[in-house]
Amino acid sequence: MRDPLHWLSIRYKLAFGFVGLCLTAFGIGGYFISQTAKDTLEAEILKRLEFQSQAYATDLHASLEMLTRRTEDFASDGYVRDHLARIVNEQDQETATLMRSELSRHLLVNKLPLEAAFMDLAVVDASGKIVVALLDGSSETARELAEWSKGQMESQSSNVFAGQTDSSPGLVIATPVYGLRSGKPIGHLLATVRAGIWISRAMQTDRLGRNRTVEDVRLCLIDNAGGCLLVPTTFLNYTGPAETTLPILEGRGLQVLAPGEEEQIEPNANDDGRVYSQQFPIGGSGWEAEVRIRASRALAPVSGLQSEFLIVGGLLALFSLLLLYFPMHFLARPLVMLRLAALRIREGDFSARVDVSTEDEMGDLGRAFNLMAEAVEHHTTELEGAANDLKERQEEVKSQRDRLDRVISTMRDGLVVLDHNSKVLLSNHAAGPLLELLQSPGASEDSSSSLSLVRRQCSREEAPSHDASQSCGVCLMDNGEGPQSCTLVLGKKVLEVHATPLPLGATGHTGRILVARDVTLRVARDESEIHQERLVVLGEVAATMAHELNNPLASISMFNQMMEAKLPEDSELLENVDVIRRNTQTCKSVISELLNYATTAAPESGLVDMHGTLEDVGRFLRPLAERRGVEFAWKLDAKAIDVRGDEVQLRQIFVNLVINAIQAVEGGGVVTLCSMEQGDTLLIDVCDTGCGIPKEQQAEVFRAFFTTKAHGEGTGLGLPTAQRIAESHGGGIELLESSASGTSFRVRLRTATETMV
Repeated sequence: MRDPLHWLSIRYKLAFGFVGLCLTAFGIGGYFISQTAKDTLEAEILKRLEFQSQAYATDLHASLEMLTRRTEDFASDGYVRDHLARIVNEQDQETATLMRSELSRHLLVNKLPLEAAFMDLAVVDASGKIVVALLDGSSETARELAEWSKGQMESQSSNVFAGQTDSSPGLVIATPVYGLRSGKPIGHLLATVRAGIWISRAMQTDRLGRNRTVEDVRLCLIDNAGGCLLVPTTFLNYTGPAETTLPILEGRGLQVLAPGEEEQIEPNANDDGRVYSQQFPIGGSGWEAEVRIRASRALAPVSGLQSEFLIVGGLLALFSLLLLYFPMHFLARPLVMLRLAALRIREGDFSARVDVSTEDEMGDLGRAFNLMAEAVEHHTTELEGAANDLKERQEEVKSQRDRLDRVISTMRDGLVVLDHNSKVLLSNHAAGPLLELLQSPGASEDSSSSLSLVRRQCSREEAPSHDASQSCGVCLMDNGEGPQSCTLVLGKKVLEVHATPLPLGATGHTGRILVARDVTLRVARDESEIHQERLVVLGEVAATMAHELNNPLASISMFNQMMEAKLPEDSELLENVDVIRRNTQTCKSVISELLNYATTAAPESGLVDMHGTLEDVGRFLRPLAERRGVEFAWKLDAKAIDVRGDEVQLRQIFVNLVINAIQAVEGGGVVTLCSMEQGDTLLIDVCDTGCGIPKEQQAEVFRAFFTTKAHGEGTGLGLPTAQRIAESHGGGIELLESSASGTSFRVRLRTATETMV
């Protein structure tokens, strides 16, 4: 394991180790001790708060029950019950108003003064409508409380509400008012209670022996809706008469918080905002008494323990530094000297030595270091001499290798050297195609591969038994094979590859050296000569066949015409005569096309207007097109339209292409002839809207005697003849595209500005 403080001097490591030990021991130990004390104190605080909340809830419930009983006494007054029943049933408004006034005066004079905690009294009917209200009868709060009391069968206390500017926050106790002879309530008596008097009376009870000396505890009374009434310590610790104290009557210090509203606490640098709290229900009223205390105040007794532990740890660390002076001076200083000497040796100063003045372990270490430095200096001198010799030999080898690299790079033949694992050790630029083959030795040589094996010759006797479909790359790279030779077609290039075993020095392994020669031109020249020989033979055969067959065909045609002239119009033999005539004409056409294809005469030289030639072709073939329902379209955009050549042969090119296009369109369509320029080349496209040529047959369309037409409709010499004529004029023909929507052929011809070769 690597030293994490490897960059620090040992003298500082020793000092920091003792300091860190002291700080860690007292810091971490102090943390755990203070944390344990804090957890224990928190548990005690929560227990005390639970006790306080239960005591407050018990006292508040007793005080609220007393006020509820007083409200029920007021509601059971016969005068109140009688007047409320009469007001509800009275139809005369003046009489009802008079009775309301009497009931209001009765409540104000005979009831309200009896209870100092009551701030207001109101009577509502069974529908929730206010009948009498001493102080507040028209506010939105009064209407909401009247509506709230509707339908209640027992005494209930309302949620807390904020008081007006000169009144105390409070709550309402609603008590049913029953008629004199009715078992159902005819209305409700609403008594508005001053929260200050209710709370101060409850706190003076002190049934459970509360600790009044604690001033940091806050009491929060939470109603049914989640609203909160914050009670300051003034009310909790008040022991005087509540009915005659103005702050108690007005509820000064009481704060009403709406549901979801948080208490605003003044910021304190030592306060983290945490609060401990406990809740206890106030009887069956739906209210809860929640006791709160700030965590910073509650945990004050243990807040300084961690700091005290750290201070003690720091003092012990300083004392440890004083004790470490002697070990650092007599142990760390010699180590520093050893380090400086080692740095000098690393920088190349092998004369560096260490002063040894002691006989202890540090002295032994210094003497061992000096011996090591002397040995390093001696071996370094020897290595420098050997390095100079190696450098001279390396320069000589590099010079020879550079000469060999220049020779190999200037070779026109590709050269590849393989090791015993068939990895490329050496190659030149000309070996690029061969390297592509070697990188995919397992590629199958089918129609989808760009590489095909033309010929393979092996020196081994068992070579003929090899699978003919085996990849040539595997054979060439097989170190177990002897000398191999094969001819490869890679795209448009033809390579002649020779593979020979190559011993790899004294390792006992055998590699392979491959030499690839580009014989594309030679193969093309051989194929051209073979093609010319075939044309000569084909010409002689065609001439002989034409001479031998034309005379019999002429005789057959003549006698057929004579027989047709003598037969009556309704003779059944006329159909046979017509068959003989058509087949005779087909034989003559085949012989004529065969002679034209075999003819190797050079074209006549002259300027030919290609647009005029195309128009002549259109006029010539228009009857054939009309019979098949085919229309011609013209897009002749080229400006340089003169071509030097034989007009008759050039016309034959487009006659063949247009006839094929017309025949490819079934049931009507369009044949389009387009012309355009591309530099000094004139491009003419012949496009049709036929069904197209199948994809697998597109590569065979220029092969002699290949045709896609029905038997007897074509000889397969039209496109080969057109291609031969175009090439003899320095151009060519290519199939641009063919699909279900049509076929396009393009003819390329040199314009007259380019001299024919």
